Amino acid sequence: MQQKIKLQHVILLTCFVFPFTVNAQKKIPAATTVKKEQALVPLDKEAIKGNFKLVEFSMEPGELDQAVEFSDPAGEQTVLFNLVQGGAIVSFVYKGIEHTWRYNGGGLLQMAFHNSRDDGPWAGDYNPTQAGDGTSMSPVTGIGGNGKDSLILITMMLDFNHNNGFYPHPLLSVWGGRVDENIPASYFSPYILETFAHWVKNPAGEPRYYLQLDERITHLTEEVMGPFAFDFADYQNWEFNVKAISPENCPCKASAVTYMAGGLYTDKTRQVGMAIAMPSSNFPNSMVGAGFNSDYMWRNNSFHLSSSENLDGVTSKEFVWYVMVGSWDKALQFSKTIGISGGVK
Repeated sequence: MQQKIKLQHVILLTCFVFPFTVNAQKKIPAATTVKKEQALVPLDKEAIKGNFKLVEFSMEPGELDQAVEFSDPAGEQTVLFNLVQGGAIVSFVYKGIEHTWRYNGGGLLQMAFHNSRDDGPWAGDYNPTQAGDGTSMSPVTGIGGNGKDSLILITMMLDFNHNNGFYPHPLLSVWGGRVDENIPASYFSPYILETFAHWVKNPAGEPRYYLQLDERITHLTEEVMGPFAFDFADYQNWEFNVKAISPENCPCKASAVTYMAGGLYTDKTRQVGMAIAMPSSNFPNSMVGAGFNSDYMWRNNSFHLSSSENLDGVTSKEFVWYVMVGSWDKALQFSKTIGISGGVK
């Protein structure tokens, strides 16, 4: 089994507070220019003790990762963003129950992207994935936030399928200043994923907050890639086996619905579980849909929101989604508001 690279080899842990702006249309941090004569403000260590701290986490026996522990303001939910697995969510605990499968980088709560390539002798799935490619991990290159109710992560994504789609200009990944020596080799994709995580109030009151993930993917090259599938992936433990989805009978035109939502629960009452949702306005000119999958070897169940959009040339795409633990009824009630003009506040 490959030894994981130590955190200090793959990320730059920021030591300053990053200024950012948030408005109704764009919740991704805005770029900030600092004049040479201005001193950056040191991180206030007292400000991060309550809700935002670095912890160690073991996905495999004897191997410790570092993660950001991000708790909601009410102290009801604890979320771990694994810094060795591309900043993907490796643990989501509510009322003492773990909702994320978490046993390898292919089964976390995270973003993945798919593009069918036929540049080689056969067609294959080009699959930049937040956590990595199964043998190596996507590096987190920046961490920021205000220390209390927001977290910012920047991830450089590896191709999960080791370039079996024959992307014509692959970039071999580099670890600790050395070219990757894995077999098969690990390849970087020319994409940056920015994640801005923060808490929003749940009007139904239980739990008091839901997690909102504002994200931006940026394509760094001039190449024409064609349609890219966006996969909002939620992997849960095997006992979460009762399905919930709304609207049903999709994929649908984004103009015909205001949201897509669904998740997995422990029994037919659908009181204990997790759902994810997105507004259809993420992809106004596309189809939106969702679906379920089960992995009988690894014993996990998963739910996926999906749509597609071109990412041609040097360009960025912003989108938002929500993670909602607790009952399906309350999650559905909340989901129906996110696509309404103005969204949640």
